[in-house]
Amino acid sequence: MEAKTIHITRRRILVRGVAALAGLASLSALQPARAKAAKSDFLYQDHPHEGKTCSDCKHFSPSGGGTGTCAIVDGTVSAAGWCQAFSPTA
Repeated sequence: MEAKTIHITRRRILVRGVAALAGLASLSALQPARAKAAKSDFLYQDHPHEGKTCSDCKHFSPSGGGTGTCAIVDGTVSAAGWCQAFSPTA
């Protein structure tokens, strides 16, 4: 029985490495979106903080009646509330 010689070149290693990385990148794109955080994770409060309110935050979506939803915090939030994820609208 003859031993087969394997020719390993730098080019072959690079091509296979790039292919492996592309495969991993495509798998990560298939992962579901993360769940929203609990209000307590961002110290949510139903009142303003230093003049900052949820209604002035880019993550807030009003739903009427002085409440709305947040892209980061789970559940209904008050338009007059505030949390550490506050980011002013542009």
